[in-house]
Amino acid sequence: MSALAKYLVILSLFIVPLSVSGQQNKMFEPTGSLSIDIGIPAQGKNESFGRVMNGLFNGGINYQYNVFKGLTIGVGVKYSYFIINTFALDNANWRGGLHMPSVYGKIGYERFITERFSINGSVRLGYTEMISTNDSCKVINGGPHLEGSFFMEPQVELLFTTDKESPSGFSLMIGYVINSSEFGPRYLCMESIPNLFEEDYVGITRFLSIGFGYRYYLGRR
Repeated sequence: MSALAKYLVILSLFIVPLSVSGQQNKMFEPTGSLSIDIGIPAQGKNESFGRVMNGLFNGGINYQYNVFKGLTIGVGVKYSYFIINTFALDNANWRGGLHMPSVYGKIGYERFITERFSINGSVRLGYTEMISTNDSCKVINGGPHLEGSFFMEPQVELLFTTDKESPSGFSLMIGYVINSSEFGPRYLCMESIPNLFEEDYVGITRFLSIGFGYRYYLGRR
């Protein structure tokens, strides 16, 4: 037997057991999942949005389906809420907030590094109804200021399942919401916002969100 043949035989003795072991320890590949996420928005942009509104909540629920080897598509609903920072309005004696209910579709990729740990990247694309409720709009409009817009939210998620065979998992999530609307005085039913200039109203509404999620996997391939 030639030296090359001996080398191939020895190499095969290592490769075959490794390939069998790899098949036995195949990484978790779910067929689909339901998830809930809860986050806290960081200071927003444009300048007027970041000055006037303080974020309290950004979260929702969604379903996603594993199309092929980690490539996922899904649908969901979410809700974000900001309150008015009265200090930015020279301590005006009125209150209010901005409600942002949304519906979206999503596309993403989920890769299990081990049986219990996965890295997820996704983008949500959808429609948001901007509902600004405050004392000023109540007096001037007799109700909230309503305005629709589209949004995009890229997300990165690090997830651990509770056990090797468990369908339940918890995750750390970081997202960045980019809304097509420009926040300005009209959301407060005002002509202008104190201590801000016209250029402060320029720029789409956006904010960072950091939070946690829970996911329940529906079967495996």
